[in-house]
Amino acid sequence: MNAIRHLQNLIRLNTSNPPGNEILAADYLAGVLAGAEYEPRVIESEPGRGSVIARYNGDAAKRPLLLFNHLDVVPVETDEWTHNPFGGEIADGYVWGRGALDMKNIVTQQLIVMLRLAAERPALKRDVIFAGCADEEVSGKFGLEYLVKNHADLIDAEIGLSESGAIPIYLNGNAIFPIQCGEKGNRRLVLRAKAAPGHGASPNYDHYAIRYLAIAIERLTRSQLPTHITPTMELALRKLAPLIGLDPDEFCDPARMPALLPRVPSSELRNMIYNSTRNSAAPTILQAGVKANVVPSVAEVTLDGRVLPGQTTADIIAEVRAAIGSDLPVEIVHLAQHDSNALESPAEGPIWDTLVRNIRKRKPEAIVVPNLLAGGTDAKSLAPLGVRTFGFSPMDFSPDFDRSGLVHGHDERIPVDSLDWGIDVLYDTVLELCS
Repeated sequence: MNAIRHLQNLIRLNTSNPPGNEILAADYLAGVLAGAEYEPRVIESEPGRGSVIARYNGDAAKRPLLLFNHLDVVPVETDEWTHNPFGGEIADGYVWGRGALDMKNIVTQQLIVMLRLAAERPALKRDVIFAGCADEEVSGKFGLEYLVKNHADLIDAEIGLSESGAIPIYLNGNAIFPIQCGEKGNRRLVLRAKAAPGHGASPNYDHYAIRYLAIAIERLTRSQLPTHITPTMELALRKLAPLIGLDPDEFCDPARMPALLPRVPSSELRNMIYNSTRNSAAPTILQAGVKANVVPSVAEVTLDGRVLPGQTTADIIAEVRAAIGSDLPVEIVHLAQHDSNALESPAEGPIWDTLVRNIRKRKPEAIVVPNLLAGGTDAKSLAPLGVRTFGFSPMDFSPDFDRSGLVHGHDERIPVDSLDWGIDVLYDTVLELCS
């Protein structure tokens, strides 16, 4: 059950999405699981877009537990890497490669949990389902979304555990373990500026689409959208405030929190709080013009809009409009086909208590807080099945391991000694949740 060996093997399978080709990893995992006497199913939504499912059978007294992950990774700029991004090399105490942190490390953890179940044969009251899925990094429609629509019986569960939680952030000597209880929803928008076309040799900058759009982008990116405190983040802020020397009531006040946030000494924690307490609308794609000597009549920018639980499309459009003003010929277009709803599960009750207890069992000094993910995961796809999902992928990174910029960045890597602790925590958690 050599976790590092499996991680290296998975990294060496190039499942960059696009195009995906996750069948490489699905077949590899199916072979390993079959060797442990599982009966894995590899399902292709399209040629090459493979997902794999395996099940450890309990007595079905309770609905199953789902360990879900994604097999695809984002593309790389190979020339910018110190080591081969698909080499899985071990150097300087790290395993290097695309997916080392997002999320072939967690695929490996969940795989080892399944192998330990097969070896130890505990009697459980729930089935434990392993789902290695395609396409999370683009849309999910060829992966978990496809499985939910076409093979729901194979992944239906009461509880789901996946990425983006139980990884330490260090604050004034304290190890903070955020567990993801929810995530923002998607609201893709377009800012569209219109003006008169013309010849590039005689531009009229007083009525110029690109200029209007540039002003709008400048205003938007210099603005802070309003603060909103969800139940998840209020619980987190109240736990964190005393560690920073802040009054919890003031830290949870949307009118006061932005001014207090700079007093959080950890940049990682500060960014987590900032992005989890407001809607966002990041300019990502610019489009204008068809020819170098033609002044375009239309200029557009795509906004990657994200909304907090309880926030609507109208809310984020109103906030963007307030940021860019009403004095420019710029309209805001909502691309509804890209919408997804925000998620938020209560950070309380037996499931939450089990997650917290198992972190503290091996890290008694840990401070566990709920978190709302600023980005998105496959968890949204499971909402139609009523699966209660948590980001719970425990790792014990040391304070000197700086993860900033590594996920989706150059030189992605993970400390060699970081997986085993989390595997033990995850395995014990699975046993307790299924007892």
